[in-house]
Amino acid sequence: MLRAILEGVFLFVLPFAAFALYLVVIGQNPLQPEVWSRKALSWLTLTALAACIAGVLAVGLRREVQSGVFVPSHADKDGRFVPGGFRPAP
Repeated sequence: MLRAILEGVFLFVLPFAAFALYLVVIGQNPLQPEVWSRKALSWLTLTALAACIAGVLAVGLRREVQSGVFVPSHADKDGRFVPGGFRPAP
């Protein structure tokens, strides 16, 4: 769960970090509030939201669909560990 949250945060922050790097390359201080205009922030926010949506779609489309019945991990009658997972439906 933490990984999913961190991936979303990374995708959202990435456009802002790229813009800050661009400001450094062109010789402006990214810590000055004047360089972060309302127009730039609007575009960066829309780009960040698009990156988050694209990331969610990419992960969702690449994930294989599980079918069947989920059986949780358990110990069998001999005391051996049986890993959980999806089993074919009866």
